[in-house]
Amino acid sequence: MALQGHIRIVLFSALCAMLVSAKRANGQLPVESHAKVELMAEENTMPAGKSLWIGILFHLDEGWHIYWQNAGDSGEPPKVQWELPPGFAVGTIRWPQPLRLGSGSIVDYGYQGEVLLMAPMDGPTRSRVISIPSICAVVKYIVCREICVPGKAQLTLSFPQASETSQRRALFGRARAQLPKSVPASWRTSAESDKDHFILFVRTNSQVHSAAFLPVKPGEVENSAAQGFVSTGRGFRLTLQKSTQLTKSISVLRGLVVLGPGRAFEVAVPVVAR
Repeated sequence: MALQGHIRIVLFSALCAMLVSAKRANGQLPVESHAKVELMAEENTMPAGKSLWIGILFHLDEGWHIYWQNAGDSGEPPKVQWELPPGFAVGTIRWPQPLRLGSGSIVDYGYQGEVLLMAPMDGPTRSRVISIPSICAVVKYIVCREICVPGKAQLTLSFPQASETSQRRALFGRARAQLPKSVPASWRTSAESDKDHFILFVRTNSQVHSAAFLPVKPGEVENSAAQGFVSTGRGFRLTLQKSTQLTKSISVLRGLVVLGPGRAFEVAVPVVAR
């Protein structure tokens, strides 16, 4: 059985090598993709008893963007097809706080400049430090400005050299700082629903001067509609216009409450009818 497992890993490594050769022969990405994509690990080995964090790093041309897990009114988020050796598994992508993009009747959620989409990877054993065999991924995405261009990248996981370990850790650290946080234990949230709106109440026990709500699920909130913000002294409320695509009531409103850069909080609020 151990020999069979070794043979599977060798064959898988050969497959990764073939993908890399094809990528080099054909070019990693077409020139017009407006994005450079890399697959990287935070560390050289998988720490004992812990996941190894890996990430897909997008370098985007100025003015171009990719999409959040809820793309908004157009586009779609990146999709990843992992090619993993036996015993390895990759968890769900952790999406950093997105930007609200666009104006008028079309509003999207996404990323500009540089963004790292991280995910935890586990191996066949977590009781000791292990070396990582070749890991491959096929990443499909859409990058947009005035027009949208589909992109596809066939990637092999890269590990930091000794001289760049601190830089790689800093890159992942900056990405973690942009991940939405859990709602503070002192907050109290509730939501009501009428014919055309959701009303989100957030008690923070402090004064808040501005806030916005970003829905996780498409088709629930009208992305381009103004959000009515009212400070209540010890918190705030937001009036959110329901999406014209919403055909049935929802029991939980899920999304991000955004108070500013690096200040996004994940909420899942039960909705009651007014």
